[in-house]
Amino acid sequence: MSQLIHDLGIFKQSYTITTSSLIAAFEVTFVCTVLATFFLKVTERFHSKLSHDNDLIGAQKFHKSPVPRIGGLALVIGLTCGGYYFAIRSVDTMHFMYWAGIAAIPVFLGGIIEDLFKKVSARNRLLLAFLSASIAFYELDPGIKSIDFKWFDENFLSLPGVSLAITIIMVGGVSHSTNIIDGFNGLLIGFSLMALITFGYVTFQVGDTTLLSTIVIFSGALTGLFFFNYPRAYIFTGDGGAYLIGFLLSMLSLLIIKRNSDISPWFPLLVMIYPVFETLFSIYRKKHLRGISPGVPDGIHLHMLIFRRIIPRLGSLPRRYPNPMTAPILWILCLISFIPALLWWNNTVILILWIILFCFIYVFFYFWIVRFGRLGSKKNS
Repeated sequence: MSQLIHDLGIFKQSYTITTSSLIAAFEVTFVCTVLATFFLKVTERFHSKLSHDNDLIGAQKFHKSPVPRIGGLALVIGLTCGGYYFAIRSVDTMHFMYWAGIAAIPVFLGGIIEDLFKKVSARNRLLLAFLSASIAFYELDPGIKSIDFKWFDENFLSLPGVSLAITIIMVGGVSHSTNIIDGFNGLLIGFSLMALITFGYVTFQVGDTTLLSTIVIFSGALTGLFFFNYPRAYIFTGDGGAYLIGFLLSMLSLLIIKRNSDISPWFPLLVMIYPVFETLFSIYRKKHLRGISPGVPDGIHLHMLIFRRIIPRLGSLPRRYPNPMTAPILWILCLISFIPALLWWNNTVILILWIILFCFIYVFFYFWIVRFGRLGSKKNS
C-alpha cells in the first residue's frame, strides 16, 4: 500500500500539467464540435435539399424522418479546433496532427461528397481511403513491421512494398467497416469511444503522450457529436464522418504498435475486431451463403437482425424505441474484445485466443438470432 501511495504521488507531480492540458484540449474540442453541430441543425432548412437522407425506403434504412447526414463536417471542425489548440504547444504534436489532417482529406471528401450529392461509388470511396493511407504512410510512417512471428516478419514483412500494401489494405478496410456498422443511433460513435478509451489507457501505460493527446482530442469530438446522435438522432455522421472515424481509428491502431514495441501487434486488432469481422463475415455470407456480390447492400447485418428480431421481444419500452435500444446490445458484445485488450495488451498469445473467441461468439450469436427469428415466425403462423 505504501508503494502504491508513493506511485500516486509521483503521478500527481509528474503529470499534473499534462493532465490539465489534455482536459483543456478535450473541452475545446467538445465545445467546438457541439457548436458546429448546433449550427448545422439551426441552418438545416438552407441545406436540407443536399444534406437530408430523404430516401427512407431500403434494406439499410431504419429512420422514419429525414435527418442531415453531414455530422462529419462537425467532426472535422471540432478536430481542427482541438488539434490546433493542443498542437501549438508542441512542435512534435503539431507535425503529427498536421499530417494526420492532411492525410484524412481524401477519405473525408469522398464520404462527404457522397452525403451531399450521392454520386461517389463505394469503390471510389475505398480508393480515396487508399490514397489517404498512402499519404499517412509516407509522412507519419505507420507501416507495420512485425506481427510477433519471427519467420513471417523476416521473410515477408521485410520485403519492399509489403508494409505499404498492408497499411493501405488495413486503413481502407477499417474505413469501410466503420461505415458498415454505422446503421443505428449512436452505434458507431459509442463503439469508437469505447475503442478510444482502450487505446488511451494503453498509450498512457507506455507513456506515449503524442498519441494520447490525439486520442483525447478525437474523443472530445466524438462525445460532442454523440449528444446529437443518441438516443435520438438529430444528425447522422454520414459517410464522411464514418469514413473519417474509420481512417483515424485505423491510423491510431497502426501507430500504437509502430511507436511502442511493448504493445503486442495483435492488441489493436482485438480492439477493432467487431467492425473488421463484421465486414469479413458479410463478404463470406453474401458471396458463399447467398450467392450475391459482396458490394450489394442487404438487410441482414448483425445489428439489423438485432433490431428486427431481438428488440421486439424485449418488452414495451424497447418496442417503442427500437433504434436507440439496438446499440447498447452491440456495445455489450464489444466488451468481449475491449476488456481482454485492456488486461493483456502486451500478451500476443492471449490476444489471439480472444480474437478467435470473439469471432466464434459472433458467428454463434448471428446464427442463433437467425434461427430464433425463424422459430418465432413458425409460432406466429
